[in-house]
Amino acid sequence: MSKPKPPSPLPTSPSAAVSDRLVSALLVLVVLVTAGCASGSGDESTGGMRAWVDERGQVRYTPASGEAPETSGESTGKTGSGEADVTRTVESSHPEFNLEQYPDAGDQDNSRETEELFYSWRDAQGRVHNTPYLYGEEALGRVMHEPEPVRASEARVTTSGATAAPGFRKDSEAAAILGVGEGSETRLDAFAQQCCGALPRLDYLQLEPERTLPVDLGEAADVYRFATGTSRFALVRLPPEPEQSLLRIRSFIRDGGFFLPNAVFLDGGFRPVRMVTDIVMEYSPETWRRYGHMEARLALKPDSGERWLVVFTRPEDLESGTMVGEEGRRRRLTHEPVGSLSLRLVD
Repeated sequence: MSKPKPPSPLPTSPSAAVSDRLVSALLVLVVLVTAGCASGSGDESTGGMRAWVDERGQVRYTPASGEAPETSGESTGKTGSGEADVTRTVESSHPEFNLEQYPDAGDQDNSRETEELFYSWRDAQGRVHNTPYLYGEEALGRVMHEPEPVRASEARVTTSGATAAPGFRKDSEAAAILGVGEGSETRLDAFAQQCCGALPRLDYLQLEPERTLPVDLGEAADVYRFATGTSRFALVRLPPEPEQSLLRIRSFIRDGGFFLPNAVFLDGGFRPVRMVTDIVMEYSPETWRRYGHMEARLALKPDSGERWLVVFTRPEDLESGTMVGEEGRRRRLTHEPVGSLSLRLVD
């Protein structure tokens, strides 16, 4: 009897052969990836990578150990042989700093002692200027002067109890000019004959520290006949114990004229204590932020019993004017019977 023949192998199709090759390739790829991960998990990469910038501004990546990798030959070829030292492996030049070891610019001579500083200031015309701030005590002495003490304006002052000079004749021409006649010793005594017991007291103004008091001497202001003539006036109550020593008076310029003030200080019984006339006022031109005005400062003397202030003008003042302005641009301001003023206590 003959032996049976073994089964012949099935023929392999072309598609099956391709599938076998793909499976083999995938197995090889998996093995390679696994080997790469295993080799990359060593101690050298446990700290990760650190990015830094070299002298040429190129971003480099250094292992956590702090060493920079060598640049590739391709990069070296692009940069040239003269720059090989720049791109070679270097130690990290960026140490970590703390408050104890932080570098000081002064120790490294990096501070700029000649740095220019400026300060801004505004002139009387409202224009802003920038002036260099100089260094050193001598330079500061040339720029930053001690402010001069503010003084009372020049004026003609007469106080109660003042007597005429020896040999002064009350019936002389000088007595008539000064307003001193028979039966009176000073012009203040003559002024007190008609002021100020009968002065209206209902519409008085209260002057307070640290506040500016506006005074309107317009057509609707009270009128009184003083010994010097008829005038609009303002009655102001003074603080009993002012910390400031000066009273600033500003008379605002309108249509080329202003109200020329005179002042009489009264005690608590409305008796004249001090009279201030012929006040020398300073001119301040108009700017974008303020009106043009004439300014004067009068001394305060609360120890003399001064409690009230009367502001008025005289007919003889209305007949004159005041020249103001710089040389070559001077103009004449008229003295008006009406006007606007402001009062403020200053140091």
